[in-house]
Amino acid sequence: MEPKKTVSGSLFGRCGGGWGLPLLYLMVAAGIFLSLWGREIRSGSFLIGDCPYYASAAVSLLVDGDLDLKNQLKGGLEVHQKQVALGLHGEWYPKHPILMSALSVPFYAGLGIAGFLLFNLLVVGCLAGVIWALCRRHVTPCLATLSTTTLLAGTFVRAYVYNYSPDLFAALLFLGGLLLVLRERPLGGGLFLGMAVLAKITNLFALLIVAAFACCRHDRRPALRLAVGALPPLLLLALINSLMFGSPTTTGYDRTLVLAHGEAVTVSHRGFFDLPISEGVRGQLFSARTGLLPTSPALLLAVPGFFILLRRRPWEGLLVLCLCEFTFLLFSTYRWWATSHYGNRFLMVPVALSAIPLSLTLDRARLALGRRRGSPALLAPTVSGGK
Repeated sequence: MEPKKTVSGSLFGRCGGGWGLPLLYLMVAAGIFLSLWGREIRSGSFLIGDCPYYASAAVSLLVDGDLDLKNQLKGGLEVHQKQVALGLHGEWYPKHPILMSALSVPFYAGLGIAGFLLFNLLVVGCLAGVIWALCRRHVTPCLATLSTTTLLAGTFVRAYVYNYSPDLFAALLFLGGLLLVLRERPLGGGLFLGMAVLAKITNLFALLIVAAFACCRHDRRPALRLAVGALPPLLLLALINSLMFGSPTTTGYDRTLVLAHGEAVTVSHRGFFDLPISEGVRGQLFSARTGLLPTSPALLLAVPGFFILLRRRPWEGLLVLCLCEFTFLLFSTYRWWATSHYGNRFLMVPVALSAIPLSLTLDRARLALGRRRGSPALLAPTVSGGK
């Protein structure tokens, strides 16, 4: 078991440890204010792409007490094909996961359409806090703040503030679970990772990667606790699938309704992972609208930090690298990977995780600058053991 380490001290010798998180939320609040300036919050103009269908599921739960969207969606399959799934008894169920919709019901009940935006803003705030906590395991509080704000402002994540984003929500649950696992709280970590699968089905692969890494540790008991924690959400997902679609392993993505020659048929998204991987890699890196390099240049700062992380904490470094690379390669084969208004929303978790190596790059730059100037203030942080 590697020893736990905490970093104490301050960035440039000026920021006390107690100011890192408040400073982060001050900057996040300022960013949210700028993102919302001059925009409509009650018209629903932030509901783009798949967002209206998540919102419709919440409306159906509140108004009708069910998830049959026929009452909410007007225009028939000519308008809504590829966005709804055929239920066991002919219902138009949501194709997408329903966890975010269910949790949004009180927000819609209290504030109407604006409630969905408020829900998203709370997710953004919580996600910023989780990213900060992941960075804080390696660097000082204020450097964690700088890393988090650089990540949020310098990547496509900023484009999802004015939104109702299921990808932000799923990323929050997954990163929260990973943080708990890294803090050696596997039971709670497993619960959040399982909920992340409820929020986005492809997170199942990421959960299995975390579980596999946990099994490779000398002490296998945390891996067992992780599995116990993840079991209730996974069983709930199996129950929902059985009730809605007739099988615990059948999701809305397996029974998506489309029109073929004027007749309604179902298709499965499992068959859409057929894109040549080289084409997907090029697009996800270089596409002007959705590629990582044009939309998220701050990620370049994370590259040197990966080497630092792998050297300092090999187990954690390999885990983070595997999660990032697997997700990137998985969606490199997905035919519809580019269906985002800006950036590649399917890579939300890898982009957010990159804050950890990014923080290490900035920390190394601070130390190098301190040595060059010979300033003790720049070398203030110390490393100490403890929980």
